[in-house]
Amino acid sequence: MGTRRKNKKSHPNLKWNKNGRAKWEQKDIKAVQKKKAKGKRTHLKKIRNPADKTASTELKPNAMGVYTGHRPDIVDCKTNPQPNGLYLRSSWEANYARYLMFLMDRGKILRWEYEPDTFWFEEIKRGVRSYLPDFKVWEYQDQEPYYVEVKGYMDQKSSTKLKRMAKYYPAIRIELVDRAKYKEIKDKLSSVIPNWESHPIDPNNPNTFNRRILP
Repeated sequence: MGTRRKNKKSHPNLKWNKNGRAKWEQKDIKAVQKKKAKGKRTHLKKIRNPADKTASTELKPNAMGVYTGHRPDIVDCKTNPQPNGLYLRSSWEANYARYLMFLMDRGKILRWEYEPDTFWFEEIKRGVRSYLPDFKVWEYQDQEPYYVEVKGYMDQKSSTKLKRMAKYYPAIRIELVDRAKYKEIKDKLSSVIPNWESHPIDPNNPNTFNRRILP
């Protein structure tokens, strides 16, 4: 560790030479290194094994006014779950994921996954050529899974995806959770499902206010 000029009175742990230059004694260097190493281990432990499994309080809306980010309390049934929780694209998706966890805990569904499958429209050469549903749900052991699309606002692109799914994959079941369905779940269960998110609409953001969607 290099030397530097400092005020003698403000640094009692430093050993000073005739030229007014100071150097930390070896025992003090070891003490500082030990303290830093301990702090680093504690920090890594908190990241790998987060003690607080509550919903993140640091989520901020993006340019569209939507609350994207990791939710430490949400883990789906994939083989390799994300250590800091699922990254979800909106609070609607996050709350529906909590709803699925609620159902699974009570034996109402078998398992669920977030965005596991992409469906390609091979015959389409331009525009919307694929579709990634939000959730895949298994209700019973011997039953085919179905997919859930959480959509508070149905824009043209989303509508095209669903129409092409019906055309090219008619055997695939898609459940649409629109505003009415989401409100039904919210009114019945938001008070009993832990960490249910509720973010206000920003009247100054036309992306959310004009379309009347909940982020």
